[in-house]
Amino acid sequence: MKLSLKGRLKLLADKVPKCNVAADIGTDHAYIPIYLIQQGICKKAIASDVRIGPVKVAEKNINLYKMSNQIETRLGSGLDTLCENEADTIIIAGMGGTLLSELLEANIKKACAANLLVLQPMNDLDVVRKWLFEHKFDIYDEELAAEGEKVYCVISAKYDGNERQYEEFQLHVGEKLIKKEDPLLLKYCEIKVRQIDRVLGQLEYMEDNSKLQSYYRQLKKDYMNLIEQIRL
Repeated sequence: MKLSLKGRLKLLADKVPKCNVAADIGTDHAYIPIYLIQQGICKKAIASDVRIGPVKVAEKNINLYKMSNQIETRLGSGLDTLCENEADTIIIAGMGGTLLSELLEANIKKACAANLLVLQPMNDLDVVRKWLFEHKFDIYDEELAAEGEKVYCVISAKYDGNERQYEEFQLHVGEKLIKKEDPLLLKYCEIKVRQIDRVLGQLEYMEDNSKLQSYYRQLKKDYMNLIEQIRL
């Protein structure tokens, strides 16, 4: 019985290179570890989650696909469930960008030691990119995946110890997405503009928000400039 993935989960799995051990942090159903083993991408996998419910669901699926000898489930927060240098590739997906960054910060040595981080924040991508830049990680690839009306970004990064200069807007739209002319980038930017318009509408009813309004107006302008550039 073969497991098939699509959308953001398929993109996440596609970004994992052949390796010995892959760790899926916040695994939920353990679909990614199961797929990676089936495809021969990794020899072993770790499926961890902070909640017992998802761990039990993961165990059920792992047993269903007869992979209990190759995939180990663990209960705990973030990278706490990993030993140092245990996982070649660490996947963290399906959670907010601020929480994701906090999990990396809490176990920065483990994050730096991994060959690769495959990250998919549900929001606050600017927070994640800033954390990676400030901690000397190379964001060497980014790609978008669509599921219905939603567009998700998958970030591939690895520690190299090099300092980087970056523009503020680079934190919101990764330069790799622009350079590779990702086919979903236009849709992604249009979604972001609509979100900013809603924020600006809410700010009209708040006092002492001139700095916030200025920030979001400039951010909208940057997105509109990129949209115009893509449409040319």
